[in-house]
Amino acid sequence: MNPRVAVIGGGWAGCAAALTLADAGITVTLYEAAHTLGGRARAVELEGATLDNGQHILLGAYAQTLALIERLHPAGEALWRLPLALEQPAEFRLACPRLPAPWHLVTGLLGAHGLRWQDKLAAARWINAQLRDRSRRDGLSVAQLTRDQPEAVNRLLWHALCVSALNTPPEQASAQVFVNVLRDAFGGRRADSDLLLARRDLGTLLPVPAAARVTERGGAVRRACRVTALDVSDAGVRIATRTDASTYSHVVLAVAPQHVSGLLPRSASFAALSGTMRRYRYQPIATLYLQFDPAVRLARPLYALGNGPAQFVFDRGQSHDQPGLLALVASTASALPADWTVQAERQLRGIVDAGPPRWRRRIVEKQATYACVPDLVRPSNRTAHPRVFLAGDYTEGPYPATLESATLSGVQSAAALLESL
Repeated sequence: MNPRVAVIGGGWAGCAAALTLADAGITVTLYEAAHTLGGRARAVELEGATLDNGQHILLGAYAQTLALIERLHPAGEALWRLPLALEQPAEFRLACPRLPAPWHLVTGLLGAHGLRWQDKLAAARWINAQLRDRSRRDGLSVAQLTRDQPEAVNRLLWHALCVSALNTPPEQASAQVFVNVLRDAFGGRRADSDLLLARRDLGTLLPVPAAARVTERGGAVRRACRVTALDVSDAGVRIATRTDASTYSHVVLAVAPQHVSGLLPRSASFAALSGTMRRYRYQPIATLYLQFDPAVRLARPLYALGNGPAQFVFDRGQSHDQPGLLALVASTASALPADWTVQAERQLRGIVDAGPPRWRRRIVEKQATYACVPDLVRPSNRTAHPRVFLAGDYTEGPYPATLESATLSGVQSAAALLESL
């Protein structure tokens, strides 16, 4: 059989896999159960505006994601690059100058506002030690890793970064994965620590143009088409939907990790993988959109927030040309109080007098990411069957559940498939 590949799941991992295969000359059919591509990082329509189901910050170190976006948007207008700056008004500000890494961070720490001198020195020594020491942190949580750091440094910096990067509380989060993020952001090029904000909705950033490229290359994209069963044999893979069935030479399973076990064939070959996936636990992320008068504008495109459920506020007027629209994000949102939106608005009032909002909407992704805990077993892109491959932010890799993990896994799964032909 000539290579004819099905990619199940139109999120960032599935779209990255499909794009890579299509550009390699493989005929691809991309299946997506929803009407909208993008998975857990997709566009949504609310109050007549195109928004996102959650705000995302990319790092300059996310080489694979940036390469794919550049391939699809060669003019370079899709992302807004900002030097690293974390500011929680009236309490903390860290801005990194344009110096070689890691001196930009060390200099930024020593000049940070809101920390005592002894706290700054402790933070600078700690990050220098993490970047130099290449030993493993297996079995450790982020809270254990940072237990000797001053309380203010943990609260305002390390634990805040942990929550935003790993979407897992520091007491539960993997120290090794956290150190991986810190090393790649601060231990390489200075630009690796830059913050990149999308200038357009997440769908048009990668999933939609990637799907269009698949179609241009002779493939097909089947939206609102749920795959109900896989039948895998030595001869090929039969994929059944609610309305029809088709046979392919290979399949890339790129659904969210909580759906993997339900699609895998019930056979001894996949028993271990199904057991691994059933042990995963998940963390929600909540986003509150507030539309104010278009004249409302923050002094910066984003701020950190303290003393409440939300960790960040984004000004989409500056990034997406949606004046007066602010997005407040609450990570590790498993225990949000019933009045969390009221509390989040109160946090916002501490930095801007915006008046009453014209409308407010909230989006809660209940299983936005898996809990990134120590020693989590993450499967390979290859499975026990040579015709079945996995793609997703949960597969084996250095990062937590990020867009970079998803795109990197998608490209790697496609590469492994191509190698097998």
